[in-house]
Formats: sequence, C-alpha cells, structure tokens
Amino acid sequence: MRRRSKTFVTVVIAVTVYLLWLCSSGSRSAQFASNLGWIRPHYYKLGDPVQIIVNKVESDVTHFPYSYHDLPFVCPPSAGKKPLHLSLSEVIRGDRKWESDYKLEFGKDEPCTRLCDRRTQPDGLIRADEMIQQGYVAHWLIDDELPAATTFISTKDEKKYYASGFPLGHTDLTTGKSYINNHVMLVIRFHSVDVNKHTIVGFEVYPKSVSDARCPGASKNFEHFEIDTAAKEPILIPFTYSIYWREEFKVDWANRWNFFMNSGELENSKSTQFHWISLANSFIVVGVMTSIVALLVTSSRQEETVSSAARSLSVQSTPLLIHLNLACSVGVHFMFSMLGSLIVSCSLSKLHNVRNSVISVSLLFFVVGAYAASFVGSLLSPLSETSLGMSVVFGSTLPAITLCILLILNCVIWAKDSPNALPFGTIILFIAAYFVLCIPLSVLGGLGARRAKQSVQKGTVQDESKSQRFFLYRIKYENAWNGSGATRTLVPARKETGSVILRNPLFLSLAAGAPPFAVIYVELLFVYKSLWLEKTSFYYLYGFLLANLTLLCIIVSEVSVIICYLTILHKPQVDLEVTKRQDANYPHRLALSWRDCFTPFGVWRMSKSFFVTMNYEFNIAFARWRWKAFFAGGSVAFYFMLYSLYYLAFVLHLRDFSSILLFVCYTLLFNALCWCGFGCLGYLSCCWFLDSIFQYAKEQ
Repeated sequence: MRRRSKTFVTVVIAVTVYLLWLCSSGSRSAQFASNLGWIRPHYYKLGDPVQIIVNKVESDVTHFPYSYHDLPFVCPPSAGKKPLHLSLSEVIRGDRKWESDYKLEFGKDEPCTRLCDRRTQPDGLIRADEMIQQGYVAHWLIDDELPAATTFISTKDEKKYYASGFPLGHTDLTTGKSYINNHVMLVIRFHSVDVNKHTIVGFEVYPKSVSDARCPGASKNFEHFEIDTAAKEPILIPFTYSIYWREEFKVDWANRWNFFMNSGELENSKSTQFHWISLANSFIVVGVMTSIVALLVTSSRQEETVSSAARSLSVQSTPLLIHLNLACSVGVHFMFSMLGSLIVSCSLSKLHNVRNSVISVSLLFFVVGAYAASFVGSLLSPLSETSLGMSVVFGSTLPAITLCILLILNCVIWAKDSPNALPFGTIILFIAAYFVLCIPLSVLGGLGARRAKQSVQKGTVQDESKSQRFFLYRIKYENAWNGSGATRTLVPARKETGSVILRNPLFLSLAAGAPPFAVIYVELLFVYKSLWLEKTSFYYLYGFLLANLTLLCIIVSEVSVIICYLTILHKPQVDLEVTKRQDANYPHRLALSWRDCFTPFGVWRMSKSFFVTMNYEFNIAFARWRWKAFFAGGSVAFYFMLYSLYYLAFVLHLRDFSSILLFVCYTLLFNALCWCGFGCLGYLSCCWFLDSIFQYAKEQ
C-alpha cells in the first residue's frame, strides 16, 4: 500500500507541476490569470481606453494563416506598439497578437479617423491580390478575447448572427479584379450593468473599399480601391476607420457568445431538435445492438461447448502479440486523451476563452495518458514482469510518433512562412516535456502493472475478490513467445471456415464499421465543417459530441463481441500447433552479407523478404480471434478515412499542394489513432466477453 501511495503521490505532483506551468504560461496579466483561464467581466466607464488587438489572417481554401502585421499592404505598427505574450494554446493555434494603433475611448463615437497611408510595393500589391482571391479574412480581438465579427441576418429566423473575422477585400467575378477593404466601420455593442459600469458584448466590423481617404459613412456612392497588379511603382493605400458605440439591452456579458452559435443555418430550436433526433436514432441503434449482445451472452453461458471454446480461446496466443499489445497501449492513450478532455470541455459552459482551455486540458490528458497506456500495455504483456524498457515503449510511443510527425509537418508550414509553424522554443519545450513527463509516467505505469500482477499471483491483495473481478488481471497466454529462447508457435496457413466476412480483413472492416459510423456520422459533419470548411465558425455542441462518442464506444464494443461470438461458432475442431521449423510454408530469412545490404539488389531482396514474412504472420494472426476482434473494433476508422477523402475531393476547395498534404497527414494521423483506440476497445471487450463466459461456467 505504501508503494502504491508513493506512486499516486508522484503522479499527483507531476500533474500539479503541469497545471502550474499552464497557468503561468497562459496568463498575460494578473487580471485574467485567476481560476485557470476563467475570464471575469471587464467593466468599463465612459472615456476609458479600449484596446483592439490584431491577430492573424486565414482562409478556408488553404491551411496557412499569416500574421496581420506581416502583410506588406496594411498599416505597420507604430514604434510604441509591441506583440503580446502568448500562451501555449495560442502558439499551437498559430496566433500572433499585436497591439494596434486604433484609438478607442469607451462611449465616444469617431465618425472618421485616418490611420495611415501605406506605401505598397508592386510585389505587395500582387500579394494582396492573391490573398483577396483566396478569401483571406482578418481576425481582430477586443476585450481580451471577443473576436471581431461580420454581421449577417439569417434567412431562416431573421435574427442577427456573427461570423468571426472580416474579409481583406472582395473580387469582381465578372472582371476578376480585386478591391482591398481599406476602411472599417467599427460598431462596438455594450451592455450596461450599472451607472459607469458597462461590459462589451459585441464587436462588429463593416469593411469597405474606398478609393480615397474620405470615410464613406452610410453612403453607397463611392469608388472602390482597385489592386493594380500591373503597377511598376509603389502605390499609396489610405486606411481609415470610424467608431460607433451602441447599447445592447437584450444580451449581457455572460451570453455574448450566443451570436456566434448556429451561424444562422437553422433556427436555434430546429438546430437543437436536429441534434436530439440524431441522438435518439443513435440510441435506437445501440439499443438494438445491446439486445442482440445480451441474448448472445445469455445463450453462450448456457451452452457447454461455447464455454469450453471460450476457455481455450481466452488463453490462445497469436503471432504479432507484441504488436497487438503496443497498438492497444497507443489506443488506450488516445482514448484517455480524447474522452478525458471532452468530458472536461462539457463543463466549460461559462468559460469564455474555451478554446484555450480545451487545448490546455487536452495536453494535460495527453501527458497523463502515458501512465494509463503503460499500465494497460504491461498488463496485456505475456510476461509476469514487463521490463521497464517495454513499459516506456507502451506509454511513450504515441507522444513520440505524434511529435515526430508534427515536427516534419512543421517544416512544411515553416517553409510557407506561416505563424502556424511552432517556434523553436516551443519545440524544445515539447521535447523536454516528453523526456521529463511522459517517460517517467510510463515507468510508473509499468511498475504499477508489475506490482498488480505480483499481488494477484501471490494472493497478497487485501480484498482479493475485488481484484479478481478485473479481467485484465486474469489474462494468460499458452505457448506465447516471449523472446527468451522459447519455441515460437505458429498456425500453418489453411482455409478458414465460416463467412467470408470473418476471413477477409477488408470485408470485416466494411461490415463491422457501418453501425458505429452511422452513430457518429451527424456529429462528424459538424466537426469537420468547423475544423476544415468554415474556420471562422465555432463548434460548441460538446455535450452532443460526448453523448454520441459514448454511444459509439458502446456499439464498437458490442460489434466486436458479436464478431468474437461468430468466431467461436466457426472455430475449427482441430487446431494444430507447429513450430516454424516444421512449417514448410514459413518464409525463412535471407542470408546476406553486410556488403550485399548496401546494394540495390540486396535492399530489394531484404524488403521483399520482410513484407512476405509480415504478410505470412499477419494471415496467421488474423485467423486468431485477438487480431480479428481488434480489426472489428477499429473498423470505424476505415469509414473515417473514406469520409476524409470524400471531404477533400468534393467539399473542400484546397488549391495548393501543401494544404492538401497537411489535410491528408492530419486526417491520416487522427484516423490511425482512432483505429488503435477503437480497436483496443473492441479487443478488451472480447477479452471480457470470453472471461465472463468462462467465469460463469466455473461458478456453476
């Protein structure tokens, strides 16, 4: 008990240090640093200065945002303005916040103010034309986190809605000419709490393109400022702005984000009703599947042949067992990070800078998940004492792979000179966090699993009946190859009985992945739209997403159990084990000298031998129930990948190769992690299913 308490205290200390670090890095001032990111209302009095923060520009047709002040055709910051300190979440999002030269006094209107005359070089004009053609929008902030918004009226319910950001300009579709928005009319809406106690609840920007330095006001009869890409000499672009303050009586500070919700596509009541109907359909699908699984479990416990088969299958080993356990540990790490951060996000209804907190909480669960991944991976290991090296592999593989892929993609982003590229200091911080946090937590998880195994085997657990209820403590393998000189046993390739779905991994993925994908499809539409299609929109339906993910996990487990039951029914009567030396079909390794390894022919022969061997062992492994259950659980990721490719081909309008590459790499990484996560869930569900059948027969 003392050892366990020490381990728990160590984990708590590590988590506390991480939280303190996030709190210190995420706070820009003491005013907004309380309660781990919770923002309190900032009350203004008439005449108080109000700061506008300029951030970045981004487009829906490319994945490369840019800092607003780095654009060669907008007003540069004056000497007294400086960039703001960014939190880790803001750095990851690619924010580049600067103080601006827009002068605002609370409650004081400014009909027309001249900002600057930007002397723009010809290459800057070409850059402006390209960015306007690509639909780039500028992101500004007021009152610390409230974004500047473009206002529009919904045709459904005739209510006002906001879209974050405003366009840099517009394009005449008939002539193809671009016009820059060099004048902005700023309408700041405030809510009065008391006398000289006001809060800002809206920041509306109405951009216009004006050919001279005169402010157009409400007039529509003015010429636009055309971007002349054929100009050989620098051109002066005048920038002006006007400010108007308007009181908002119906919306207070706590509800100021309501304007950004729903985007006016559906009425609020119909939008909520749509999600409820989708959730009800998911409940029906899960209910039907649960009834089927309940009947299977009940009937399986009554059949003696199924019970005996379940016992033999539960201890049956498989080739590529270490690969399976590694994939399961990665899956546990991913599921812990995803579900943990999502559960916390659902409680952030009053958290206004929700994006900062979601990213911070996700990073926290991502780090702490190393302990859970190492613990589960070590429990699944066939050895009674898993080495600390394997524990580190189980717990640190996911952060290592993710970090390597992100660093490679970061080079692509850096080549585009985009602020989405992580700074060198942040990269060093991530690498240091990997060695300081992930690896020690992985070691602690391995030690915890080792002590749990030893306690169960020696019978030293105080409440042994409760410990024995955890089915992972009872996992055993017969004829498992542990690399210590034991004979490795394999099943010779043979024609498998049963349905073609059970014999073919592709057909199994298509059949087993359809019901889970039907459950999550609707929420997937909204998530993809918010992440990739309309980046100026906000996804806020975390409750519905969590509910659908919970149902998705349930139906993944149930589909895997059904596949496992069908495997029991079609299990061959004779299951001969032969060593690889006795199997004439086993592809033996090539005997090559070290010189041959560096020749093209030698490399080709080694590659061919490797893939032939892996294909042979995979065919044998898939004939066993363990890999079959893993494939059944992770099959929903196959549909995720197909949907991602469909979204790329028919929905997104990405124009450059780099953006397409980033989309494919990000979605491929996410879908691979989903395959590991849901595959692990399906595999562990089948382990529980077989163990419950055997334990019930044992009790009877």
